[in-house]
Amino acid sequence: MNRSRTRGLGTAAIALVATLPLCAVATAGAGTTSPAGTLLYLVPVAAAVALMAVAVHRIPLARRRPWRWLLGAQVMYLLGELLFAVLDLAGNESWPTPADAVYLLAYVPVTVGLLSLNRQRGGSSHRGSLLDACIVTLSAATLFGVFVVLPIATDSTQSALVRVVSTAYPVADVLWVFLLVRMVTGPGARTRAFWLLAGGTAATVVADVGNNVLQLVDGGASTPLWMNLLWQCFYVLYALAASTESASRLTEKKPTEGAGLTVPRLVLLAVAAVLPSLVLVGLTVGGRATPTGWLATGSVLLIALVVARIWDLLQQVRSQAVQLAALARTDPLTGAANRRTWDHELSRACATAARTGEGLYVALLDLDRFKAFNDSRGHQAGDELLKAATAAWTEALAGDGFLARWGGEEFAVLLPSRDEDGTLRRLDSLRAVVPHGQSCSVGVARWDGAEEPASALRRADEALYAAKTGGRDRLAAAPELRRPRAAGRRPVADSRP
Repeated sequence: MNRSRTRGLGTAAIALVATLPLCAVATAGAGTTSPAGTLLYLVPVAAAVALMAVAVHRIPLARRRPWRWLLGAQVMYLLGELLFAVLDLAGNESWPTPADAVYLLAYVPVTVGLLSLNRQRGGSSHRGSLLDACIVTLSAATLFGVFVVLPIATDSTQSALVRVVSTAYPVADVLWVFLLVRMVTGPGARTRAFWLLAGGTAATVVADVGNNVLQLVDGGASTPLWMNLLWQCFYVLYALAASTESASRLTEKKPTEGAGLTVPRLVLLAVAAVLPSLVLVGLTVGGRATPTGWLATGSVLLIALVVARIWDLLQQVRSQAVQLAALARTDPLTGAANRRTWDHELSRACATAARTGEGLYVALLDLDRFKAFNDSRGHQAGDELLKAATAAWTEALAGDGFLARWGGEEFAVLLPSRDEDGTLRRLDSLRAVVPHGQSCSVGVARWDGAEEPASALRRADEALYAAKTGGRDRLAAAPELRRPRAAGRRPVADSRP
């Protein structure tokens, strides 16, 4: 959105927010069931849907699809509100009405829209947040079933149509609970648009639950002002969410945010998991009729979901442990083994060579004039050279040797072999595969089978120094080896002195 459009939406949003308290005060004076109260209720609702229609049109096309679904739901809800108002003003007292069909159908686009937002934010790949939402939703479904659905479904004084529609609303409210928890527990940035959407969803969940309670207590003869205000907040907050600048960034994937098991989330899951069981115990102790089968089934399923969540956490811990272990063993730039891993592998290779009697050669490779390369081409080019050289040397060693980054532009190689001449030629051939027209110097030593591993490495380092001072781009061997006449870019054919 450009600044002028954003400023225009901001002004409209401020005006929309101002209508809420004004209409609430006017409704309180006129009465929620009066014709004036009915019309006043529609003012912020219609204004919110109009604002959202304009705001959604200005969201970038690539990120507009979920918002279109949400807008479609709001339009359907507004249509239902208008039908209800017309029937109410006409004195219609029958129930259900055509407005109820529209209300129930509107759950489809709002569900698609919220789930699409969650998927684009990366939520579909987070099994943990899905399990969290299922635990809370199942707990709510169990309680709704016991206290709302069962009493309505078994009420023989009502017609089948009334019972079907009456039970459809609490089932839809359970769906709202799932959508809200899925949104809050999922990954992604917690932008202003996110919190406005979450707040609007929470407002309608609270209002719907309150309406269900009132239906059970007094038959829902009247709708209190606070409930109407919450439903109005649902429309207004959704419109404000679409109007904010962060609406277009709401679908950006940021999986590191909102994916952890925080203390508030843990408390929520614990309460949700034990609530049906506590209700079952309370009803039993109080001597009230207890729908044991429903509560027991919900409790068992909750235990299964909690076990699945624990298993998922264990899988995450194992995966993170593997990743941390890999990071501790490898160089982050080149992917080669780091110096700590080199020290371990050197000791292990020496122990193996002492047991088998096979020769063990230690080599140090140093990229020539690397600082000048860095200074002339930039550090990014230097990093690319290090990565490309690592890949070339790894391929040349073909899995027989062990390559590690020793530090800076210096690398170390372990090569077990019984063929001294062949080993020297093979190590010298590594000079020919250095990419980007660069060269390297090589220093080689052989472990004598009894000395400390560090001694062989020190002689290889001395040989490398000799190669560097001798003109670079060559291989130099420690005194215990036959020194090759290597110089220039070609591998040596004869390593004899």
